[in-house]
Amino acid sequence: MKIRLIEPKAPGLNVFDRARLPRLGLPLLGQLLAEDGHDVRIYVETLTPVDWDDVGEADLVGLSTTTATAPAAYRIARWASDLGIPTVIGGPHVTFLPDEALAHCDFVVRGEGQRTLPELVAVLQAGTGYAPIAGLSYHDATGQPVHNPDRPPSTPQEFIALPSPGLHLIVGHERMTNIPIMTQWGCPYNCDFCAVIQMFGRRVRARAVEDVLEELEQYRGRGSVFFYDDNFVVDKGRTRALLQGMIARGLTPPWSAQVRADVVYKDRQGEELDHELLGLMRDAGCTMVYCGFESVNPATLAAYNKRQEVRDIRESVRAFHAYGIHVHGMFVLGADTDNLTTFQRTVDFALRNEIDTVQFLMLTPCPGTPFYERIVEQERLLTDDWNLYDGHHCVIRPALMSPYELQVGTIRAMARFYSARRAVWMIVANTTRNLPFLLSLLWRERPLRVQLPRIAALSLLPSRWPNVLDILKGAVGRESWRRLRDMVMVPTLRLYGWRHIREWTRQARSRAYLEFLRRLGRTRQQAATGAS
Repeated sequence: MKIRLIEPKAPGLNVFDRARLPRLGLPLLGQLLAEDGHDVRIYVETLTPVDWDDVGEADLVGLSTTTATAPAAYRIARWASDLGIPTVIGGPHVTFLPDEALAHCDFVVRGEGQRTLPELVAVLQAGTGYAPIAGLSYHDATGQPVHNPDRPPSTPQEFIALPSPGLHLIVGHERMTNIPIMTQWGCPYNCDFCAVIQMFGRRVRARAVEDVLEELEQYRGRGSVFFYDDNFVVDKGRTRALLQGMIARGLTPPWSAQVRADVVYKDRQGEELDHELLGLMRDAGCTMVYCGFESVNPATLAAYNKRQEVRDIRESVRAFHAYGIHVHGMFVLGADTDNLTTFQRTVDFALRNEIDTVQFLMLTPCPGTPFYERIVEQERLLTDDWNLYDGHHCVIRPALMSPYELQVGTIRAMARFYSARRAVWMIVANTTRNLPFLLSLLWRERPLRVQLPRIAALSLLPSRWPNVLDILKGAVGRESWRRLRDMVMVPTLRLYGWRHIREWTRQARSRAYLEFLRRLGRTRQQAATGAS
């Protein structure tokens, strides 16, 4: 069969758009289908436009969605259905709302799809019934929705047997800024707002270390790596074995991963740092960790069931920095325990502890999570427009502030942290501190001197900053590039953050939603005044 798989893009400007990092569900499914002999091509809209003429000639169109991209997936599915092409949608959103999805497509793959989708394709070819396919939803002959029994999560043995995702099947894969590699699925924790547990369960399944090393070998010299695990360090023994294998084989590209703050300790009960693990991360090439700090409010951490203290956040930043590893702190604002002081306290904490970059998103109820069910029961949802469920828009009524105050407070917190003045000052300070190195570099590296006029010209255009980094990388040796990268990475990311916030607030949909929240607040205030 000619199968086309699509990862749609959410509307409007999104903080994740420029990462150019596809999720790995479709590449994994695409690889399985390609190994069965099918003609598979994958389109990721954040990487390259979809060739609709090509998709319009497919025998099956599959889409992967998050909550924010569900409306886009539904539109594509309806378009394909009008052409007579069978459509199937998978992902966390439709897993928990299959009836909604079936109003727009022919099939829904619920939960993990690595067995369900190939079985569906085989049945479509053979023309037999769908009843035996666990995890599949569809319409029966009378048009009524049918939800086959859930498919159990893959066993550790089944997971280990899966192939590496077929990144080569992605149209425009050469434009990826990082190579995404997954080493394990799941997370043993149970944060209240997180959909990972509901989708994959708390049982972590890990690939064999040797298989991960072989995949890294395939991409040797191709650039940076992002380990896509929800939690990169679950079993420290396994993580050490992987890092030791990377070092032994010289597979040490710049890489980043998501970790918990308490990974820096030898054990969760103690306060002794795990210097062995931190040293291995540094020596294996780790440049940045993405930490789900979530909040600097102890009451909010407890409400999120984070099983983490503010002290852990502070100590983790210090520990990572001591080993030359940058920290991206991810915070979720708007819990029932947050108030108007939360924004300033969070930014103060981030600046005081020198967190390199941050992500301030608003608490968003994803279908399937306990938080979503609770918010629905309490009738606190502001909208059912899934496009807005991206963390950039307030879609709930907070307990201790208005929706407008949460929206504006989050934007202002981001703007304060990503101050252009602070970013420029970092560049000046880093340049001054490293001036002898920079002067010697100019003396030694003729390609760099040749490129200086071009670098100077592009530096004046914020949209071309990534090109400046590419030029620098190609003009100097590996070790010099690593030092230059450490000098410019954080201020460059800060400037990107500054520019992103300006663009987000200026786009029409953002301004319209801000006005909606403002009017909503006025209406409630008038109603309260009238009632009194």
